[in-house]
Amino acid sequence: MASRRCFGALTRHCRSLLLSPTFKTLTPSPNFSPLLRNPSFTPPFRPRELERFDRLRFDAVRGFSSTTSASSDDEEGDGEESDDGDEEEEVSGADGFPDRRRLMREAAAAEIGYRVVGPLDPSEQPFVPYEPVFAVVQIGSHQFKVSNGDAIYTDRLKFCEVNDKLILNKVLMLGSRTQTIIGRPILPDAAVHAVVEEHALDAKVIIFKKKRRKNYRRTKGHRQELTKLRITNIQGIEEPQGAAVAA
Repeated sequence: MASRRCFGALTRHCRSLLLSPTFKTLTPSPNFSPLLRNPSFTPPFRPRELERFDRLRFDAVRGFSSTTSASSDDEEGDGEESDDGDEEEEVSGADGFPDRRRLMREAAAAEIGYRVVGPLDPSEQPFVPYEPVFAVVQIGSHQFKVSNGDAIYTDRLKFCEVNDKLILNKVLMLGSRTQTIIGRPILPDAAVHAVVEEHALDAKVIIFKKKRRKNYRRTKGHRQELTKLRITNIQGIEEPQGAAVAA
């Protein structure tokens, strides 16, 4: 342990010397061999200690030399402002985010089973009169049977806000009074329109763990994040007018 502490102190001292501004290149003393005092002589190899010290010095200088690189970057940036601006305009989309991020969000939402259309306009009336039509949609790993005007609670949807219009595109089945359409596994031409009403928290669930005779007890609470959706319209199946009149 003592030798290790001494070696650590020696390493720190050498590092401080190498990083000091008064550091100068080592010159051979007169006591060295005549071959080393010859300036044209190059040894066949370098000692491992010198290589290690050079590597430490290079890493330390690279870590603390951000001023010169920043100044050089600023100088280069001053001359190429127009190019950077053009690239940013090309990369950024209409919503202010890069197209790559927007595409990743759309892909993640489509994998869950919905697509964000946009915010709901106050003057818009997305709700349609009730029709005796139902649909079975899949959102994430859950399935819901919905009709016009129904409200469902799903797990928190990441990429949507309150009053956003959604299209639930994973429709497994459509049904009415006269016909039933079953998907294999989904119906590509069917869609369920919904509006995000709120993001809420579910009731608290208590998780209690205990091990007998081990003095181990843990009590935790959890509230699941939920999203409330209001179904506005179901597309893909039409209720015949004759059946509606007969009802």
